Amino acid sequence: MDRRVRAVKKDKSGKIVALCNAGQGWSPRKTADVIKDISSNEWSYYVQELGRRSYVRLQQGVLQTSADAPSGNNLSNLPIG
Repeated sequence: MDRRVRAVKKDKSGKIVALCNAGQGWSPRKTADVIKDISSNEWSYYVQELGRRSYVRLQQGVLQTSADAPSGNNLSNLPIG
């Protein structure tokens, strides 16, 4: 099942520590739990802009999207929530 991510929480160093979607019962979800969700194929997470989805992937222990850097579909470009 898919969960849309609309914002992130970051620590003082700028590292993403949680994924968010205000009003959803799962939000905020700590990155460690998101990693478990993705690894077990229990949940998938995505960001979406202009109808295009970009799924959150686990790359060498780090959550990332595959969108181009200037796009809002990039996990790092989401607002702080």
